[in-house]
Amino acid sequence: MARKIYDAIVVGTGAGGGMAIKTLCEAGLKVLALNPGRRVDPAKDFRGHKQRYDMRYRGFGDPKTVRYHDEREYTEGLWEHDVTYTTSPGTQWEWLRVKVTGGKANFWGRSSARFADIDFKAASLDGFDVDWPVTYEEIAPYYSRVEKWIGVASTVQNRPSNPDGEYLPPMKLRCIDYILRKGAEKVGTPYVEDRIAQLTVPHNGHLACHYCANCSSGCDTGSFFSPPWFTLPDAEKTGNFELRTNAIAKNVLVDSNGRAKGVAYVDRNTRQEVEVYGRAVVLAASCLETAKIMLNSKSRHWPTGIANSSGELGRNLCDHLYGTSAYGYLPQLLGQPSRPDNVSASTVVWMPRWQNLKSPHEEKFIRGYSVYPGGGCGEFPYYYRRLEGFGSRFKRDIKRYYPAPVSFTIQAPSLPSKDNYLDIDPEVKDIFGIPALRFHFQWRTNERLRRGLKSCRG
Repeated sequence: MARKIYDAIVVGTGAGGGMAIKTLCEAGLKVLALNPGRRVDPAKDFRGHKQRYDMRYRGFGDPKTVRYHDEREYTEGLWEHDVTYTTSPGTQWEWLRVKVTGGKANFWGRSSARFADIDFKAASLDGFDVDWPVTYEEIAPYYSRVEKWIGVASTVQNRPSNPDGEYLPPMKLRCIDYILRKGAEKVGTPYVEDRIAQLTVPHNGHLACHYCANCSSGCDTGSFFSPPWFTLPDAEKTGNFELRTNAIAKNVLVDSNGRAKGVAYVDRNTRQEVEVYGRAVVLAASCLETAKIMLNSKSRHWPTGIANSSGELGRNLCDHLYGTSAYGYLPQLLGQPSRPDNVSASTVVWMPRWQNLKSPHEEKFIRGYSVYPGGGCGEFPYYYRRLEGFGSRFKRDIKRYYPAPVSFTIQAPSLPSKDNYLDIDPEVKDIFGIPALRFHFQWRTNERLRRGLKSCRG
């Protein structure tokens, strides 16, 4: 029998893969998508409407099976536990993977700001690295097209460093925001609504968010942008979409000219290797997994991995610094009745662009970071570890402080460095026989100079 040749094979069904699948299918191409795990079922897999006291482990998960800092009982069965990777001496790295369709785009933070000229032309402003090969003016129409489709809630703010877009009505401010905004105004600090891909009104056939509080554990109603609710259903409507689940991509197949002609994958259930063929191959298996597939795609044309003639494949590995820079309580709210003012699990507001463009030598580091304020009444009194006491006194303080806590989370990118990179471990393979990825990463001087910041994930 003649082997089937698809117009395109897309590896991954998350943020990038889902968009590629939808776009190609709607253009009339026959598309095969490979996903490393099963298909997600929002009605069964997302448990946002369950209260912690209804769950066996109060939402934290069975300590015998939970492996990652982000994994919880609310997302049990969705995380990938068969990932094998190694780290070089001195490297600390936690590689989180979600195996079901949609990947980590089921749980993302939904903050959707546009890049500005200071991002695309950062090198011209501070002298580090090189500018992007595109400008904001070129990208802006695509930002608009995506915003109109997925739905992004925010306000027009007239800040050149954070360009405005096409927005739905913003989320309402919380009690803490009104108090913090007054304080920010006194010191000249911006305190504005975040750009968030979460629906405040019905949009494009999707329901508005009803603020059930567990957005970061998957959405039961499809009220924020995620592939299982948006891109994949749109692709299926075309009749051009085929999905193969439990298909773990191993390497890209090449023809006699070294051009991609298909993908070899391992069936998770049978452990058998399967080859599929296409006129084009799109790798969208996440940044790290895509690099792993390419590095493992060796041939006489590509002895160090497909498309790696420059030797740059896997180089310049970057991460974000995350850390709680400050926390406390607002005295105006101590002892007040509790209010459902923090039930969306969203970054309602942010304090953007702490950027060192005019005086980098005074600040000693370049680029910058953003600050995300949080607090108010959540589903769980996360500040319990910061209160002293025991028994009835402890309970009284929990209730007294419940509406009043506030914290500020920092998000800061690392700079690219050729010393931070990925390669293939020469000895270790995963349970499917695929050579494992090895991480080489160290925080460098520019990151260490951001005082008060610490890494909590990679």
